[in-house]
Amino acid sequence: MLIKESYPIVGMHCASCKSLIERLVSKVEGVKEVAVNYAAEKMTVSYDNDVASLDDIKKAVASGGSYQLIQNVSGEVILASPPEVEKAHMSGHHHRHEHSQHTTKMSAGEHAAHLEELKLSEYNHLKRTVAWVGIASIPFFLYMVAMFLVSFSIIEFPMDMLGMVETGMTEISILWLIQFALATPIVFIGGKQFFQSAWSALKVRSANMDTLIALGTLTAWVYSTIVLFAPQLFEGVTGELELFYEAAVFITFFILLGRLLEMRARNRTREAVKNLIKLQAKEAIVLRNGEEVTVPIEQVALGDTVIVKPGGKVPVDGRITNGATTIDESMVTGESLPVERAVGDVVIGATINKTGSIQFEATKVGGDTVLAQIIRLVEDAQATQAPVQKLADKISSIFVPIVIVIALAAFLFWIFVAPQLGIIGVGADATQLAVYVLISVLIIACPCALGLATPTAVMVGTGKAATSGILVKDAQALETACNISTIVFDKTGTITKGEPEVVSHYLADSVDKENIYKVFYSVESKSEHPLAEAVVEFIKDDRASVSKVDVEQFKIVEGRGVEAMVNGKSVLIGNPKMMSENSVSTEGVQERLGQMLEEGNTVIVAAIDAEAVAIFAIADKVKDSSASAVERLHSMGIKTVMLTGDNEKTAKKIADEVGIDEVIAEVLPEEKLDIIIKLQSDLNRRKGEVLAMVGDGINDAPALAQADIGIAMGTGTDVAIESGDIVLVHGTLDKVVDSIKISKATMKAIKQNLFWAFGYNVVAIPVAAGLLFPILLSPIIASAAMALSSVSVVANSLRLRYIRTS
Repeated sequence: MLIKESYPIVGMHCASCKSLIERLVSKVEGVKEVAVNYAAEKMTVSYDNDVASLDDIKKAVASGGSYQLIQNVSGEVILASPPEVEKAHMSGHHHRHEHSQHTTKMSAGEHAAHLEELKLSEYNHLKRTVAWVGIASIPFFLYMVAMFLVSFSIIEFPMDMLGMVETGMTEISILWLIQFALATPIVFIGGKQFFQSAWSALKVRSANMDTLIALGTLTAWVYSTIVLFAPQLFEGVTGELELFYEAAVFITFFILLGRLLEMRARNRTREAVKNLIKLQAKEAIVLRNGEEVTVPIEQVALGDTVIVKPGGKVPVDGRITNGATTIDESMVTGESLPVERAVGDVVIGATINKTGSIQFEATKVGGDTVLAQIIRLVEDAQATQAPVQKLADKISSIFVPIVIVIALAAFLFWIFVAPQLGIIGVGADATQLAVYVLISVLIIACPCALGLATPTAVMVGTGKAATSGILVKDAQALETACNISTIVFDKTGTITKGEPEVVSHYLADSVDKENIYKVFYSVESKSEHPLAEAVVEFIKDDRASVSKVDVEQFKIVEGRGVEAMVNGKSVLIGNPKMMSENSVSTEGVQERLGQMLEEGNTVIVAAIDAEAVAIFAIADKVKDSSASAVERLHSMGIKTVMLTGDNEKTAKKIADEVGIDEVIAEVLPEEKLDIIIKLQSDLNRRKGEVLAMVGDGINDAPALAQADIGIAMGTGTDVAIESGDIVLVHGTLDKVVDSIKISKATMKAIKQNLFWAFGYNVVAIPVAAGLLFPILLSPIIASAAMALSSVSVVANSLRLRYIRTS
């Protein structure tokens, strides 16, 4: 059986880690597809569990180095932490095993909290390392300042100022020995993770970002150590020998500092999900044996009577059975104004009860609540990959080998070719320059910025959307939405409130009103169509004591109405087209029927034994935000189309009120799909035009699925609508505008990130290789620039949190 799951991965620290893990896992027999999101720190894998096991996948992940997969199965969380994080967690223990595992039973909320704790431990461990490496680097900073002052003859700073040590083979400056003593632990203990990760990658015949860093720092340290302890190897060459210990030290410090800043910034990209998790109530007041009892949220069961007092948080989803109040639902729906709720109304978990005390029956608990669904959708979306990332991923996968080749080529050029061409002198000058260039090229190259460019923007963009009541199901939908050129709207429940009501009616003179109402009430009660419900509510209001009669052979005629037998008589209730198709005489109601149709309302005709005896004019009120939203869409250059089963005049009336460009009326539900296909064929695909469909996600499911982007209008309680690429929790058209706005802003940020990431590497690597000689790039500056490039990409993505929405 094919299984598709997402798992957190701990221990990744660069974009090439992503490529390495994908390559390792894809080699496992039975794995069909694997995608790692570096920014979200998650791996999504599809595998045949008859061939491959999760243990096989975990071993493949671990084989790449310090990477560890965190498993969560049926409430049992198996945590396998990287050594340094495990050590931080188990500091009170006297021993530990590398790649150790510990198993605990946890709820979903506890699991999420533990993951955050694990990541915090990793962050704190890195912060401590940066702190001591930074302090240990201070003498090198002072030394560099002194050398700068010496170069301008401001001070004198002889290398033998602290004396010399005789080794038998040569004299060594004590000052240089101090540098060696300080640099060695910084490089090999502070930078331990670089060498461990590079070695793990080498064992599986691969390379990652740490390969470049390890090569760069090791080259600087080895060369300096040879110069220090075996300078005789350079006898016969001209020029003064130099040490590069400070380069190795500051490379280690700046890259560790950059990773710390990047980790901190990446944690902020996950704030939307963390804030959603924090919304969950910890406790609930429930009635048990007639008494109010406070219990943990996990102990609330379906059917429990839950009590929420003013100012309290609604713990789970339910339906009010007693009381009335106003509730702040902004944290779930994005709507800022509190809404009134009374008996029979639905309440959503994590919302705030503002005024009255209420009791409600729990209808959804645990992972089935709206908030749980939202968190799951947002996490899934953030773990997906946008199509625009594919180019960056291809480059990242071959980036490290290419950089190593460029670095070696530059080294060989400056040590062998440049002296022959007379560009530089020979001897130590050429050797030191070649080493200097080699280190700079290795260090300044940065695939991390490429790897972070898209996923960080997607994470922040989807998070911002979620806090606005917009659920984007995957990164592809977010990317595609920015190119929408035409939007097709279903009318009922989308442009209108979906709560039609009878605004006028007419009965033929020949009928008994009391009996005819019983017939219509009984037949329409069997239908769940909104128009039928409007007729039922009207009759109940007009005749409170109306009773039902027996209905036989009830049948729904899709897109037309209903038919049935009552007391041996044929009953038809539906639109005028249904009457015409069944040869129903409308002579007794013709004049009034014509007037109602002229008024632009939806008209329902009721007939008994092929004779029309009643008509009902039904209107569905337009949502308050519809007209302004359509106007804003027009300002974006987007064409609007309305699909409806209503007659042409009724549809035109609504379209004129809202400002819709084109109306396609009298459409049967099964015809919507064909219309979407036709409209798609009319688009100019060469210009990247995209067609979106906005509907209620139920009757419009095929059309929503066919459209380039399906936008499903949520009801506030049904957010997991499978047919939509984007789900609007509150279900108003202003959220359609916000969806496009967020999509455009996200894609703009992605393009800026990719431009910076590509541009940085295209410019920085040649400069580091000596293209602008005699202007050279210091390895220290190179390491700082490399760290800054990743941080700047994440910082640019974080700007998306401040997009202004409706």
